[in-house]
Amino acid sequence: MAEMPINVAYPAEEDLRLRIALGACRFNARSGEGEAWIAGTCYDPTNGRSPRIMEEGGSVTITEEEPSFERLPAVFGGVPRYELEFGRRRPFALTIETGASDFDLDLGGVPLRGLTVRQGAGKFELGFSEPNPHAMELLEISSGAAGIELENLANANFSEMRLSGGAAGYELDFGGALSRDARVKVEAGLSGVQISVPATTAARIVAETTLGSVDVGDGFTKREGAFLTEGASSEGMPVLEIRAGVRLGALQLRVT
Repeated sequence: MAEMPINVAYPAEEDLRLRIALGACRFNARSGEGEAWIAGTCYDPTNGRSPRIMEEGGSVTITEEEPSFERLPAVFGGVPRYELEFGRRRPFALTIETGASDFDLDLGGVPLRGLTVRQGAGKFELGFSEPNPHAMELLEISSGAAGIELENLANANFSEMRLSGGAAGYELDFGGALSRDARVKVEAGLSGVQISVPATTAARIVAETTLGSVDVGDGFTKREGAFLTEGASSEGMPVLEIRAGVRLGALQLRVT
């Protein structure tokens, strides 16, 4: 098995952007305490899919020589595994593009000013165990047949979030500390979508379905066509506005 160390220092440029474009793989990333912007290791059991790192100004791309987002692990005898840490020293925008992969990210404490995810299939887990120390403008996720679990989204510190998907299952947990007003739009097709919000968060959820169903748990009050948490009755708190549309699937709303 080939092991390739990855170590990328912070560029001198102010506008930092990281793009990860990989075929089928296992990818784990956490925040790091070191001086590097990106540090870790790629383990490649195929000995033929080592990463390629391209640096241009303030932009860095981690990819392969010829990434194929349709590769299947069974055909290639295993997939590369990435173990990475992202630095906390300077804010950056992160873009992830991948196919039939297994991603597990805890980006708590990582200063992200933007996050874009495009995944074709597989499994994608993303959490924010600590608040994002930098204001994020947009968190955007699109998927095909990927199962997606998102945890402590309030800690992401975004002003706007958009999620679009096809035939998949989505679990969206808006736990954490909501530090400013935030808007969320969810559009899903033949999917099961579960949205969980703490009772103390001031949240207003509008549910829209075509041929799907809506299951609303305890803890919500319906007012003017929207479902409100108990925290929504408090004045002066940041407000989380969610508009969730499911065409043919099931939408579940839960208070935690």
